Amino acid sequence: MITGRALNPPEPKSGRLELARLVRRIQALTFELRELRRDAEPQPELHPKERELEQLRWRFAAIARRAATHDLGNAA
Repeated sequence: MITGRALNPPEPKSGRLELARLVRRIQALTFELRELRRDAEPQPELHPKERELEQLRWRFAAIARRAATHDLGNAA
């Protein structure tokens, strides 16, 4: 008996929302780092911001992979 419901209900778009939030933060942090690097003197906040950017990139990649896998699973 077919009920009209999808076998796999769509996942909430929270993954996409989180990706969008991460992209905005990565962009802002990239801009901040560019400004800090323009100064001739070393900036103490440079290294923590570089670490944060690297962590955000890894997090973005993980969420994007999860979303892509989920989307492929729904397509099959």
